[in-house]
Amino acid sequence: MRHPIKKFGTAAMAVSLFLCVFPCGCTKKNDKKTAITDEAGLVLSGTMPGSLPEGLSWYDFEESAEVFDQIASKIGEYYVTDIKVHNGRTWAFVDEYNAERPSQHIMSFDKDGLMITDSVIDRESGNDISLESLIAGDRLYLEGYDYSKDSNVLFAVDETTGKAVPDSRISLSEFISRDDYIHSCAFAGDDLALLVIGSSSYCVKTVDIKSGNVKKNIDIKDVQKNFNIQYFEGFMAAGSGKVILWGNTSMNMYFGQIRYIVLDLVTGQGRALDEYEFINIPLRNLSSFGGTLVSTTDTGLYKIDLDNGSCELMMSFNLSNCNRFLVNNSELTYFDDDMMVFYYSSRTASAGQLQNALCTFTRSDSYPAADKKILTVASTEDLDYGISEAIMKFNEQSDSSYILFDGRYKANTNIDYSNTDSTDTAALSSLGAYASVSDRLAMDITSGNGPDIIITSGANEQLSNSDYFIDLSEFIKSESGINKDEYFMNVFEASKYNGLLYQLPIGFYVDGFIGTEEYFGGKNGLAFDEYLDMVGSVCNGSDPLYDHQLSYSRTKVATTLFANMNELFIKDGKIDVRNEAFRAILDYCKDLPARSYTENMDLYTDAEDFYYGADKMPVKPCRVNGFYDFELYAGSHENVTLCGYPSVDGRTASVGSDIALSISAQSEDPASCKEFLKILLSDDIQRTLEINIPVSRKCAKDLFLDEIRSHNSSVDEGYNDSVFAGHSKKIDESLAGRYIDQLSAASTSCFVYNSISMIIYEEIPAYFEGQKSFDDVADTINDRAQTVLNERK
Repeated sequence: MRHPIKKFGTAAMAVSLFLCVFPCGCTKKNDKKTAITDEAGLVLSGTMPGSLPEGLSWYDFEESAEVFDQIASKIGEYYVTDIKVHNGRTWAFVDEYNAERPSQHIMSFDKDGLMITDSVIDRESGNDISLESLIAGDRLYLEGYDYSKDSNVLFAVDETTGKAVPDSRISLSEFISRDDYIHSCAFAGDDLALLVIGSSSYCVKTVDIKSGNVKKNIDIKDVQKNFNIQYFEGFMAAGSGKVILWGNTSMNMYFGQIRYIVLDLVTGQGRALDEYEFINIPLRNLSSFGGTLVSTTDTGLYKIDLDNGSCELMMSFNLSNCNRFLVNNSELTYFDDDMMVFYYSSRTASAGQLQNALCTFTRSDSYPAADKKILTVASTEDLDYGISEAIMKFNEQSDSSYILFDGRYKANTNIDYSNTDSTDTAALSSLGAYASVSDRLAMDITSGNGPDIIITSGANEQLSNSDYFIDLSEFIKSESGINKDEYFMNVFEASKYNGLLYQLPIGFYVDGFIGTEEYFGGKNGLAFDEYLDMVGSVCNGSDPLYDHQLSYSRTKVATTLFANMNELFIKDGKIDVRNEAFRAILDYCKDLPARSYTENMDLYTDAEDFYYGADKMPVKPCRVNGFYDFELYAGSHENVTLCGYPSVDGRTASVGSDIALSISAQSEDPASCKEFLKILLSDDIQRTLEINIPVSRKCAKDLFLDEIRSHNSSVDEGYNDSVFAGHSKKIDESLAGRYIDQLSAASTSCFVYNSISMIIYEEIPAYFEGQKSFDDVADTINDRAQTVLNERK
């Protein structure tokens, strides 16, 4: 990074310094104003140390599908119910799809992924083992259900033959009443803990396995109430005499958060894990190994010891050239100080993309990053598989540079466990988080302490400025080496701000309506009056933008339409919403219900109305992230068309991105940053994108055709388990061409003004409720928003 180009006031600089982590002397310093370190103490600037300091280790990373290739070769179509690494072997519990009758297998593999045993479980024997495997001490168990005796059971696995041992049967249902059921179980020391749910109980029972006696019966209704848990999803061992219960704070998946509760099996008292003073990390992907808790975060693996009151970093992902997407979307299935194994599975991966893998970290004496110049990458979002793979590829190929991840800028990291089921509350929280992250990025970049490369959700107007990011228009035009006929150039154009490309989308989505050409009158965009006519004639008066946009309220709709028409209201640093375009937005939204369709809806008990009601809508709001979204509608409609949300001038569907990349205006090595962008635009990486559609037209179409051919092959072979589940007929390959054409037609630029959107959220309800006139609301928005814009000059 270069020297600072701007100065901030004393208070602002104090905030910047307060938020920084100070150096631990692990890398060579450069002349940055403040040395920033990562979680392992590596300084995020200069060059990597020639050797790692004492206490730090490098971990080799291997991503392997060998086990799953062997399963497919042996039995064909399959589904992995569970995987565990135990006593030097990988154990897989697998459902076979194309057998004459349903079959389940217990398979084991050696450290090289070669199959050792394959035991078929005979369902006709009376034992239907269909749940998950458990490891207790030095024994491996299968948990299942015996339908002949209406009982939950555990069977030990003979680790020589791989077979379940009938004589080892432990019947769990004898410990509960007939009206209750066992939700899940976990081994806590020598005891077995059962989570019991039913009409007469909501409790945790502990059972002495040897004697068969129930030792404790702990009612957890008060625990559930005290910590705002709507329902428990399971639990795990958490040290001496403790288990972790976890559950969701809402019955509505659009608002809920997972919360972990420590239950003392002696006292019966519960305490939220996030309230322990020594826990200072995000609690996500929590696992348990012999009572030791392990949390997988964006930056590494942390070991939590409740007995000793400690939370320590065990491995930093910056000290391994690994795919962070895989490990952050996987189950940790084995853990010790020298090796960690993750199981990754994707039911949404396209044909040809990674669907199952074992990801292994092994402590190593090697250290390939020694003395390389540091480039830093930061992200406000979760990383995509393709971006993670590109970072690995860059680090492997570059002789001089090494990418480290700067984890300071993740948005939405603060969790509100009280979690009011309100669309507007959630939206304001999100806007506030992104506004805060944007402010911090702007401050850090201009003070010389920001990252070299920044990944955002794109369309951030505050950061679209030459003080922060470089213009990548010329890069796309003449430096990237791409064939413009093979890329969605409309996506790059729509992503420009004031004619300059500060945020380069690596993948994209299209947001608008999906319907037929006839429904939209042959257009890709409708003005407000045309849209309302369509609602009346096609949708029988039921507005699809509200009714089935899942989590939209009328305030959310208004801010979305404002973003889609942003350049009509903000020009050259001046805002004016006292005009007919903004009035048209508010007058349209005023007639929508105040609350979102899903607020206060229990999506478990109201699922039929929610899911099947949406299918009855002839026109649907749809954020198209991939071919599946388009094909799902095309399964029952001809001439599928993407249309923009209503606007004053009939705009197309809007283009957005969850994975847009920018290069800091203060980077000392923009050439290396551009080499990284070239890797991201390459066919190898474009084909691997998970979150969004590739910006390569060629790769996008190839992926879609692969999907169609895979689906059609499944139909030929009699399967109905392709990604397009529920469609038993073949798909015409010409649909991929129409899909590409519709994506190419999207041209609306949707720039989000986070701070100004918050002001709109706060002010427009007064107009909706008739408390203020349009002019009064517009004037207040103008005054408040102009103050925000003036502060940025």
